[in-house]
Amino acid sequence: MAITPATLSQTDDGTPYALVYDDVYHSRAGAIAQARHVFLGGNQIPARWANRDSFVIVETGFGLGLNFLTTWATWLAQTDDERCKRLHFVSVEKHPLLKADLIRLLEPYKSELAAHTIAALVEHWPELVEGTHRLEFEQGQVILTLIFGDAETALPQLAARADAIYLDGFSPAKNPDIWSERVCQALARLSGEGTTLATWSVNGALRRRLTACGFELTLTPGFAQKREMLCGRFKERRPHPNPSMTPGHALIIGAGLAGTATAERLAARGWRCTILEANTLACGASGNKAGVIRPQPSADDNLLARLTRAGCFSTLARLERLKISGNPVDWDACGVLHLAKDADQASLMQRTVAQLKAPTELLDWVSKSQASELAGLPVAAGGWWFSLGGWVNPSDYCQQLLKASGATFIENARVSSLAHDAHGWLAHDDKGALLARGDVVVLANATAIPTLAAPFSDALPIRPARGQTTVYAAPPGPAPKTVVCRSGYWTPSIRGESTSGASFIVDDTDLTIRPWEHADNLAMLAGISPDAAAALPASDDMLLQGKVGLRPVVPDRLPLVGQVPSRQPAERSSLSRAARARVPGLYVNSGYGARGILLASLCAELLASQIAGEPLPLPKDLVRAIDPMRYAHKKTSIEETHHEN
Repeated sequence: MAITPATLSQTDDGTPYALVYDDVYHSRAGAIAQARHVFLGGNQIPARWANRDSFVIVETGFGLGLNFLTTWATWLAQTDDERCKRLHFVSVEKHPLLKADLIRLLEPYKSELAAHTIAALVEHWPELVEGTHRLEFEQGQVILTLIFGDAETALPQLAARADAIYLDGFSPAKNPDIWSERVCQALARLSGEGTTLATWSVNGALRRRLTACGFELTLTPGFAQKREMLCGRFKERRPHPNPSMTPGHALIIGAGLAGTATAERLAARGWRCTILEANTLACGASGNKAGVIRPQPSADDNLLARLTRAGCFSTLARLERLKISGNPVDWDACGVLHLAKDADQASLMQRTVAQLKAPTELLDWVSKSQASELAGLPVAAGGWWFSLGGWVNPSDYCQQLLKASGATFIENARVSSLAHDAHGWLAHDDKGALLARGDVVVLANATAIPTLAAPFSDALPIRPARGQTTVYAAPPGPAPKTVVCRSGYWTPSIRGESTSGASFIVDDTDLTIRPWEHADNLAMLAGISPDAAAALPASDDMLLQGKVGLRPVVPDRLPLVGQVPSRQPAERSSLSRAARARVPGLYVNSGYGARGILLASLCAELLASQIAGEPLPLPKDLVRAIDPMRYAHKKTSIEETHHEN
């Protein structure tokens, strides 16, 4: 997880210089001119992206971002008919710049590039944390996917098809890893017929590696003092890893966070969406008064830790994008405390912070006294502090996602069966009446998914988990200044009310409010702050409010996101994932458990990227971890727990 930022200097003429590689970031003759001649010119850009729905550029070595900014400026200078509708720029960087250095080093280029592009890149510069960071610009038409990490390990994990490759980096003699055989092989796997590449390097070993990997190379006039540069074209035909579908009409079943987030992400790619909801908008667990935004770290940075971290960043970015687009969500970045349950857990939490070496904005350890000061009331222990975290109103989040999507929303439309014909998918009610048609269907209707999908698939082991929240007036009741978690969560006073919870009881579908679950939630608050216990309301207080929702849970507690596996004979169960069949046009986005706020935006972006055939926002191992194919022909079991935290 730890990333080592770039350590910088400058040459006598002001050219940025990397001390660790003893090399300059770009030609002394000018970075913008070099980018235009070598990388855009060498890949026949902008001519090649004309009239394309999507164009994908993969770069090795982001550096100052000048190749990206120059490409963005070129895209901006063209008319809609001359450029692609969506420009994807994917770049790997092992030693990203600190934000302060980025601001300083990009200042001289404001006269050569559109000033707003530099300002936008700086404003959205991600935390220096290993992994994939997706940034959106120009109303989502220019997408930068920044991968912080080593190219030799990051590129093989990238799921994309490159149209053009910018092979950049410090000199092969100074930084051989970024020009290695493993990198060349990874770039070949990202290529198909027509993929081009360009680089200023004409290193002989590099040319032999690229040729062996399937690139046909030519030497062309170089830039400035370099006599030659290298251009290439991939010779082999290869199937696209995620073949794109022409934007059409998507039916989305379910109007909670999963459904509305999916609609918003598909609409951004030109899809017309219809959401069918059995009840009303955000009527299930997505209708709670408040939910929590914060990752779930682990000392070994396991799959769940990496997924929730990516989900946290994605959620914060989506909330910001919705605000910019005129659909602000009711939320607050008040920070989140996660208190240790006992001395052993406190020790583990401190070791985790030390081992991960994350930016303190993302994860820090605070003592009991520090936690009490942050919370604004005495708490029982120290714990993790997530200063980027906060609370969000889930139902308002759904409402703003729905508005942004422009989707047709049909409530009180319970889908009882799905059918498929030559023209697409049909959704019927319990009387057989047609509710809607679509080219694809996305199942986002939580615990009802297995029954609806049963004729097509047996690989969606979703079960219900009852969760009850407790809401009381604050004041007079106590409430922290930040969200506080400890076997549950406790929110600040939000318009005079504080929310806590939630219970987590698998296979309990009763939606009745239970006093004993209120009592459990209030006992959890008393454990967080024993000094405040006397001021808490009684569990039988008639003024207590709450909500019961059913969360969709999966045995391994990871989501189900992707194209639905089809039913197959048992004798085919030994086939590899790649050889197993999927149901054409049928997708699932569910299984969030108690992490809907955290995962909805990320999972919707992943699913929409898969349908659109675009670069995926997660590495392959995380995509595989949440792929529903993992449950094809697999017997499952689930362990009941009272809380999921």
